[in-house]
Amino acid sequence: MILHVACLPFPSHQGTQAALDAMLRAWSTSGRPAHLLAYTHGAYALDAPYAVHRVPDFPRVRSLRSGPTWGKVALDARGVAATRSLARRIRPSAIVAHHIEAAIVTLAADVAPVYYVAHTSLSRELPVYLPRLPTRTVSAVAGATERWICGRAAGVGAVAPSLAQLLPNARYIPVPWPSRFDGPARHEARSALDLPGDAHMCLYAGNLDHYQGWEHLLDALTHLRRIDDNARLLIATESETSPVRRAARLRGIADAVDFRRLGSEHARMQVHAAADIAWVPRRTEGGLPIKMLDAFARNVPVVAMERATAGLAVRDVCAVVQNDDPNAIAAATRRLLGAPAAAGASCARASEYLTSRHSADAYVDAVQSWVDADASSQAAATPHGPRRQAAPELQAR
Repeated sequence: MILHVACLPFPSHQGTQAALDAMLRAWSTSGRPAHLLAYTHGAYALDAPYAVHRVPDFPRVRSLRSGPTWGKVALDARGVAATRSLARRIRPSAIVAHHIEAAIVTLAADVAPVYYVAHTSLSRELPVYLPRLPTRTVSAVAGATERWICGRAAGVGAVAPSLAQLLPNARYIPVPWPSRFDGPARHEARSALDLPGDAHMCLYAGNLDHYQGWEHLLDALTHLRRIDDNARLLIATESETSPVRRAARLRGIADAVDFRRLGSEHARMQVHAAADIAWVPRRTEGGLPIKMLDAFARNVPVVAMERATAGLAVRDVCAVVQNDDPNAIAAATRRLLGAPAAAGASCARASEYLTSRHSADAYVDAVQSWVDADASSQAAATPHGPRRQAAPELQAR
């Protein structure tokens, strides 16, 4: 029995939570039982083929935002006892810890071998959430914490190739993702969302935390509108939008930026159906933008910064542009808007890419290979046998 632990609200429509759900569904539907321990709160009710357990609901935290808070620290401390209590009941042979907080919690619980799955780089991302502290100091402390976790874990995985390169002894684990979602026709989606039918609609679907680099998209729209009055930006998010609205007013493009909520699968389906292009920026390296995979699956051509591709082999399936270059985003968008056949071919290649690289089988096989390799290396390094025994259901297909 495998226990997954994630110290975060679950479920929600955020990228990490969506990736976690996809991983657990792929593992469960392959015939392997899985359990998840997460915070009590989430964004919606979930019908899942795996068991979901909750950290006791005190202190009462209801925020879905990413980043550290004192309330989350308190919940993580309670997570140690919750992990031990749950382990006594289900007796997991291994724990898969998602994110650094879960790795710390499960290593402290000390009830089973811990396999750490990194969803982002703490040393790259944490300084963004603590801007008042010296960046170099925060990054150094975060990096030391990551190295300590990687040294203690039975194995280290990463959801992106670029992230695997940042962590000691990590291997890439592909996030499983559907190759195609069906949606309404574009005119139907725009009518339902009250968006202009003739607009050239660029979509950003995700949170508005600083690490995303959304400011570059406003600059890209400014460049684009100098030659295309129909260009608009649709921001679909559950984040607070006032900073973006202020920034758009300062640039004189407030009337060309639309905002819609992204609090359900129906809303996600509609905003993608309404879009001509999906924009994927990224200010910090390390994480995997699930919004890029989602756009691939929803038949929307993608313009992504180099950093946002996370080292994935996607140059043939989307337009990859230089980091932090709004002019490059605008230019690539103009090319795709002016070549519908090329944009359609890009979408077809994106669907094929997901089928071959992000299938449920690809994920299960990668995890199997990961654990087998780590178990073998531990056995070779320890004269009297492996330091930690890997889970039997992971060892045998």
